[in-house]
Amino acid sequence: MRTERDLRQYGHLVLSYDRYLAHLDADAHLLGAAAALGLDADVPCCPGWTVRDLVVHMGEVISQKADLAAEGWADAWPPRNKLPEGVDPLEWYRQEATRLYAALAAADPAAPAMTFGSDRTMAFWFRRMALETLVHRVDAEQAHGYESAIDPDLAKDGVAELFDVYVTGYPSWASFYAGDDVVRIEVADRAWTVRIGRFVGSKGERDYDLPTTVLEPDADPQVVVTGEPGRVLLWMWGRASIADVTVTGEVAVAERFRAACAARETQGAR
Repeated sequence: MRTERDLRQYGHLVLSYDRYLAHLDADAHLLGAAAALGLDADVPCCPGWTVRDLVVHMGEVISQKADLAAEGWADAWPPRNKLPEGVDPLEWYRQEATRLYAALAAADPAAPAMTFGSDRTMAFWFRRMALETLVHRVDAEQAHGYESAIDPDLAKDGVAELFDVYVTGYPSWASFYAGDDVVRIEVADRAWTVRIGRFVGSKGERDYDLPTTVLEPDADPQVVVTGEPGRVLLWMWGRASIADVTVTGEVAVAERFRAACAARETQGAR
């Protein structure tokens, strides 16, 4: 039986391996249950996507990460792992979700692994795949008009992951141009104060000019956003509205922060 060890030894990860795996398993099943209600339903937060598109996307993601968990490496995105011809997408998704769970359960979290974060160990993927599955099971549920509860500890860790991995900082080859907007996000006993700006630079044949944020814990914010951890997490991922969180101060600054999050989540260089 797996022994629980604390991911805090790797810096910013705060749940045990067993808890990440339990969340991954539970949310994978909830996603499948929602998808079984109908693959043709539209996904509200992803214009142009149906639940079928979501299920295929998740199948590709988790299939690739199952390979990575088993081997420590995988092809770059988009993955070669595709829905096999003639196979039901929901059956394939469920098969690959089971394979991912087994591969992570057997993996050494301290082993070196390809990641897009500062943590270059397999521990990164315990956290990332639990949170990826959580957000997309909410997508599938919202497509059918409901939403299951979100564990507050996992949600708080998901907000931390956004700041750790997605929405703060900029590449070493880019320049940062600071703006005037400062935002503070408070979730339970955690808080992050960031300044919104842009990073500009070129990598290969691609030019970047994208919003980003940098941590400035001593800066005075124009707006503070607080709320139940699950609501804040979903708002930052574009799965909840600003009415679902508590905004104290300039609402327009909070909205510009959310727009910066969206740009980095979907287009940012890593």
